[in-house]
Amino acid sequence: MTAVDLPLPLSRETDLPIAFDSAALDTPAVLVDLDIVEANIDRMAKFAARNGFALRPHIKTHKSVALARRQIVAGAVGICTATVSEAKAMIEGGVRDVLIAYPLVGKRKFERLGSVMGLANVALAADSEAVIESYIEFAEHVGRVIPVLVEVDTGMHRVGVAPKRAVVLANMIAKSHGLEFRGIMTHAGQVHDVTAAADIAAVARQEAATMGAVRQDVERTGLDVQVISAGSTITAAYFRPEDGITEIRPGTYIYNDLRTLELFACARDAMAVTALATIVSVDNSRLTIDAGSKTLTVTRDSAFGYGLLVEDNAAKVTRLSEEHGVLSLLTAAERFRVGQRVRLVPVHVCVWMDLQAEVYGTRGSQIVERIEVDAMRHSL
Repeated sequence: MTAVDLPLPLSRETDLPIAFDSAALDTPAVLVDLDIVEANIDRMAKFAARNGFALRPHIKTHKSVALARRQIVAGAVGICTATVSEAKAMIEGGVRDVLIAYPLVGKRKFERLGSVMGLANVALAADSEAVIESYIEFAEHVGRVIPVLVEVDTGMHRVGVAPKRAVVLANMIAKSHGLEFRGIMTHAGQVHDVTAAADIAAVARQEAATMGAVRQDVERTGLDVQVISAGSTITAAYFRPEDGITEIRPGTYIYNDLRTLELFACARDAMAVTALATIVSVDNSRLTIDAGSKTLTVTRDSAFGYGLLVEDNAAKVTRLSEEHGVLSLLTAAERFRVGQRVRLVPVHVCVWMDLQAEVYGTRGSQIVERIEVDAMRHSL
C-alpha cells in the first residue's frame, strides 16, 4: 500500500455517519450513545418537574455547549459549573443562566469571569468572609449586583461553612453593597463513601434535613432564602417535595457510569458512554488495548478495575500505563484477536471527558455527530 492508498483520517470534512469499524476512525475514541443521552435527559427533567424542583445540571460531566443546550431545551433552568473556564465556555456558547458552585479565589479568575458577566445571569458560591469580600470588590469592578449562595457543609468536609455559621455569612452578603443573598447550596459528596442502599438514602435524607434547618435559621433573621440548592445524581432521588429543596444539580446522570450504577442511581441500559479501543496484544488470558491512563484515567474501583469490557463484562482493565490498558480475562482470549475493536465502560465518566477534545455521538453502530468538549481548562 502506498501513501496515496492510505485511508484518510477523520477530518472536519468527513461525511457522517460512519461505522465504528471505519478505517477513517482512529482509536481510542470516546463514543456517546445519543439515544441513551436523550432518554437520560428526559428522565431527569420529568423527575424534577414532577417533584417541583428546578433542574440545574452540573456540566462537569460533559463540558459541552451542545449537550447543555439539550438539557435546557428539555427544561433545565440553567447550568452549574465548577470553574470559571467552564462558565466562560458555556456563556460564550449561549447559555444564559450559570451558577459557579465553587468559591472563587484569585485575581485571574475574576478577570476572566468579568469579560462575560454582561452576557448571562451568573451566581456565585461562598463559604467564608474572605471570599465574600473579594466578591464585593468584583461587583464594584463590573458594576453589577451579583447573587451569592452560601455553601453549607452537610458532611463531605471539603468546602462549605458549618451549618450554624451559615447565618453569619448570609447576613454579611445581604448587607454588602453589590451582592444579593440568593440562598444556600450544598453537595453531599460523601455519598460515594457508602454502598448500601439504606446508607445512601440516609446521606440524602441528612442532606435535606440539614439544609431545611439552615433555611429556618437564616429566615429567623429576616432574610428570604429564595434558593435551596442540593442533590446530586446519587442523592436527588431520595428528596421529597416537602423537604423544601428548590433546586437540584445532578451532573453524571446525562451519561452515567459504573459508579452511578453501583450506587443504584441508574440501570445498566442508561450508561451512554464507551471508549472504543483496538486490541494491540493478546497473550492467553491477557488483552492489551490502545487506551491507557490518558483516555481511561486512573480512577479505579475494587469491583470494576479501571473499566469493564462491553464484549465480556467479566473482563476488567486491571493495569494502565499512558497508552496501554491491560485487561484480565477469566478464560483464554481465543475469541479476541490483534486488531479487533472493543468497547469499555467507564468507572468515572466525568474524568474521561476532561481528557478529550471531542467525543462522538452515535446512533446504533454509527457515528452521527461530533461533540466538542468546549470547556477545556485554560490558565491564561
